[in-house]
Amino acid sequence: MDEYTSERLAGALDTRRIGRRLRWYRTLPSTNDVAMRLADLGEPEGVVIVAEEQTAGRGRLGRAWASPRGGVWLSVILRPGLAVSQVPLVGLATAVAAARAIGESTGLAARVKWPNDVLVRGAKVVGILSETGSGAAWVVLGVGINANVPRVLLPKETGYPVTSLAECSGGPVDRVGLVRTLLCEIEKAYDALQDEGAGPVLTAWRELSETIGRVVRVHGATREFEGLATDVDADGALLVRLPDGRVERVVAGEVTVRGRG
Repeated sequence: MDEYTSERLAGALDTRRIGRRLRWYRTLPSTNDVAMRLADLGEPEGVVIVAEEQTAGRGRLGRAWASPRGGVWLSVILRPGLAVSQVPLVGLATAVAAARAIGESTGLAARVKWPNDVLVRGAKVVGILSETGSGAAWVVLGVGINANVPRVLLPKETGYPVTSLAECSGGPVDRVGLVRTLLCEIEKAYDALQDEGAGPVLTAWRELSETIGRVVRVHGATREFEGLATDVDADGALLVRLPDGRVERVVAGEVTVRGRG
């Protein structure tokens, strides 16, 4: 097992803001819960909470997220000053950052699935959960990466394939190096979003997308429908063209990729 400690993590970082203040725990129920409490108490942007293990990790739509030792489980506090409608862009930017970090750290080709899952060889390796304070005063980004998680500990009844970086690489990955690269890439993507607006983030997300150009089924709160995913709009919503030609704008829900358009 790679040596994954607070000292090695702190010593490896070369970011300007993100991770310069880092709190590391052996076990937490949820890094997002800790980060949200700290954000409410006024902790500054860039604070990162890292846990070796989560006992009550969660993903989108209230789902449990298995977080055993061997993975990368962390949360970042941001204060982007965006309108509430634009907060999803932070999640898309983070998905791009995670895909790039995986490529740089492992050589594996990673792709993104709307809104902010990261896939390797068509199977999920990264989940990202964004949670927002009142009026979008802060955004907490939870990032979970199945880095060196043994196959026996990966979730089984998910309805979609799940894998780990170790399984795809044929051996364990250096988690300290992965986190270092991840936080650097998050900072670059976040800076671009703040300095240049949504354009660069959306362009990068489209280039890595495993969703655009595919037939998808959308499971919403009140209905399900199927159509061709054609693009994302300026706020990061998925645009789906229905068989009758109408275009649905998807801002929430579960999206299943079914095939090529």
